[in-house]
Amino acid sequence: MKVMIFIGLIVFAVALATIIQQRFLQKISVNYIALVIGIAIALVPQTNILIENFNSEVFLGLIVAPLLFFEGQRTRLYSILRSWRAIVGLTVVMIVIATIVAGLGVHAFRLSLPLSFILAAVSTPTDATATESVIHGLKLPKKISFYLKDESLFNDASGIILLNMAVEWYIHKQLHVVEAIVDFLYSAGGGILLGILIAAILVFLRQASFRSKYHLASDVRMPIEVLFFLTPFIIYFIEVLFFLTPFIIYFIAEEIHVSGIIAVVAAGLLHNVESERSRLTNASIFYSSHQFSQLIIDILNGVVFLLLGIIIVRSMREDVFNQQTIEAILIGIILYVANLAVRLLYCRFSPSIKGKVSSKGALIFSLGGIHGAVTFALAYTLSEMSVNIADFHLILVSEIVLILLSLIVPTIAFRFILEKDKPDLDQRKEVNRVRKAMVHYALKQMNQIYLPKKIRKQLEFDLRTQMNQTSIKDFIKEVKYTVKQKELTDDQKEFRAEVYRYAFRQERNYLGKIAQQEQEYRHGFLVLYREILIAEVIFLGDEE
Repeated sequence: MKVMIFIGLIVFAVALATIIQQRFLQKISVNYIALVIGIAIALVPQTNILIENFNSEVFLGLIVAPLLFFEGQRTRLYSILRSWRAIVGLTVVMIVIATIVAGLGVHAFRLSLPLSFILAAVSTPTDATATESVIHGLKLPKKISFYLKDESLFNDASGIILLNMAVEWYIHKQLHVVEAIVDFLYSAGGGILLGILIAAILVFLRQASFRSKYHLASDVRMPIEVLFFLTPFIIYFIEVLFFLTPFIIYFIAEEIHVSGIIAVVAAGLLHNVESERSRLTNASIFYSSHQFSQLIIDILNGVVFLLLGIIIVRSMREDVFNQQTIEAILIGIILYVANLAVRLLYCRFSPSIKGKVSSKGALIFSLGGIHGAVTFALAYTLSEMSVNIADFHLILVSEIVLILLSLIVPTIAFRFILEKDKPDLDQRKEVNRVRKAMVHYALKQMNQIYLPKKIRKQLEFDLRTQMNQTSIKDFIKEVKYTVKQKELTDDQKEFRAEVYRYAFRQERNYLGKIAQQEQEYRHGFLVLYREILIAEVIFLGDEE
């Protein structure tokens, strides 16, 4: 029961953050609002007690793994293969350099080298989810966006291997570089192979299931009633298999000690290839899967920042502001500056990137390395290792400072560096204006044909709801009217459906006429066009 309350509270809080952002704070990223709500939950004893303790393994497996899987599914494998040298440089070479520079910088505080390198290794992974927050309402250059996204997909494995090496050094007082390199090759290479292998098997099963109804239909011994009975189960199997994929892959990978993060990313990339060539194999499944995965991504993004707020408060609640706390804050600043400097210089002088990115682009790339969920998860894994409490506390506070700086600094700096995107508020106003004009156009066209009074009344009400011009009073009135009406005959239902479809076609015709005039709001118009198509699909199966 406690787990159900915990999940319900988290999901409700994320939904609340979305409502607040869309209704009142549209210029602020929803992730920041989720962060503030998380802080508020942790500060109130009555709600804080309902939140389970943070578990890094569960967090990585149930939240980070599906996020990276779906993020990988949005990335073309061709782009990765074409830029593999740059990606290896960013996720291996740059990470190692950043770890060395940050570790030596922290060592200046008279910390032991092993502890310094633990702090540096934890600070290396970046977070694509967090990057979305700091560029809210701004245009990120396409090439920089590509590098930041690919870096965040693959650099977690490097950070984990470097951390394990530093922890071994911390515990046993010996540094095993060769073993660390072998572990990295096994972990990263094994993760890639395992992810591709399992994904290939799952893709084959899914594609075979897609086509099984056609094989069954060609079998004259299969009664048609059995075929129709089996088809829904095949569809359910496909959908369940798809959404279990990242969890299956991650936990199998971790069980055989290869990188679960790399495995789910590799699987996501392979699934991208599948989705490109099977969209029309079963369009309804593809669309519903796409919509559901987008919903999952939005929820998990919010959960990451919500938990981040909760963990920050819990980590700092019992903190005494003493000399060690001041040192931890200064170490967090050093970690951030060291990572920033290495990212900037690497982007400017690396052979694999040099010439592809300007000085301004290099600055944007360096600031865009935002730290978040994975950094926190790696820091918390140390509580399960032989790291003493004082050092663990130092690491946790330092990484909190690093995360906060990596969020705050670019949020401010990008307002002066990046071009502003079309504000969401302006786009919504324009789309709403077009929506009203579109509905009025459809109503005008419908007035030119004969319709029974009952159907015309329903049609006008429903079309006006598209532009939010009906009140609760109007809705209650319509409900009362509908309850008193007899069930329509099949012919009447078909006629009504045809009338609605004709009205929706008029709306699409209007959008087609003005589409070329409104290129700057193209995304908003595509959303509007999709809404009309969905409405039309509903009336294709009105009786169902």
